[in-house]
Amino acid sequence: MVFRYSNSFITLESTLFHQDKVVPSEVGISSTLTHCLMDSTYAVNVFKVDIAQLKSAEVNKKEEGYYSLWLDSLTFCGETYRNVKFVVMEMQQRFNGKVPNVVLDNSILRHRAWHIDLQRHTFTSCSPDQHYGKIRLKCSMGKGMEDGSIFLKAKVGGRKVQMLFSLNKGLHILPHGEYDLQPQTNIPCPLALATLPLYKNVTTQIGDFNFVSDYKLGFPDEGKVGTLFLDALEGKSFVLNYPKKVIEILE
Repeated sequence: MVFRYSNSFITLESTLFHQDKVVPSEVGISSTLTHCLMDSTYAVNVFKVDIAQLKSAEVNKKEEGYYSLWLDSLTFCGETYRNVKFVVMEMQQRFNGKVPNVVLDNSILRHRAWHIDLQRHTFTSCSPDQHYGKIRLKCSMGKGMEDGSIFLKAKVGGRKVQMLFSLNKGLHILPHGEYDLQPQTNIPCPLALATLPLYKNVTTQIGDFNFVSDYKLGFPDEGKVGTLFLDALEGKSFVLNYPKKVIEILE
């Protein structure tokens, strides 16, 4: 399937089925979420859902403002997924309109291998049993609250760090700490009333994959894991193989 970018998200066509509603929808893809998401206004207007009748859902140990909605099924990349749970929440105002109304998460992605071509903008299900590329980035998979999330061991600016791999586009984030790097400038973060150091042209190594990229420093409360965005693979074709826990870069 051919995808496009909507803000930082890869978006593809899907069809959602709920009771008597059959709804073609452009959905965003996220490899860092453990819940499929749906905007509450979209749920009310399109599926005629009565939010007051939905059960509360727990997200990050909080229930206020989150609700569970089970769709009968959805089709995505030629496959049908049944009884799919969505967390319904007010998304557009909270994220300033930068998030699609529907986002599919690791509960959809983690059972398969996906061939993603960032030059041709294609996103395709493929066999997890084949060997695709000489450059193989070994991953570890999160459990519990991070179920299905993809983690990579990297060396950034000479320091070993753990990075969460995201299928979104964005400026890579280093885990908070001390680095032997000279910041080029500071990035304003209005919501936090603070600035973050920006490091440019930093050498990065993940297994046999080497590249140079820019990073911002994460906040102290964001944990010991950074985030590596899709920009690291810009223009490349790769296979994200969840069952084998590997990212294979094709030549």
